[in-house]
Amino acid sequence: MVEKDLRFKKRIMTERRRTGLLLVLIGIGIPLILSFFQEEGEFRFFTTTHIFERTLTPGEAAAIKQSVQEEKMQMSATQRVVEEIKERYRKQLGEDYYKEKWTYRTYHGFILPFKYALALGLLLGLVGLGRFILG
Repeated sequence: MVEKDLRFKKRIMTERRRTGLLLVLIGIGIPLILSFFQEEGEFRFFTTTHIFERTLTPGEAAAIKQSVQEEKMQMSATQRVVEEIKERYRKQLGEDYYKEKWTYRTYHGFILPFKYALALGLLLGLVGLGRFILG
């Protein structure tokens, strides 16, 4: 007489668990890979960048000087000293208020924020995790 093995053979990795694990990996991989293609936190598709340079008018320069002086009057002594040091080195950094040419950039085209790629990855990861657990 042949004895039968009464143990149940249960498969650990079912098809649903495999797809769940695959969805989790895709959910992690999408934002990771797309992070290399972003510019300033967004994806730009078919964009054109226009760069405009113009000089300040005398009225604009006077308005800037007046607003800087008003701001300095409201600062404490320590803040004024710090601001004087910053102002001394602003020209070297290219952030001078009174520079001759101001540059404006405008972007045209389809722009998609990177946070949407993160949301898609998180959504796929959670669906895959649920499928892996319930599978």
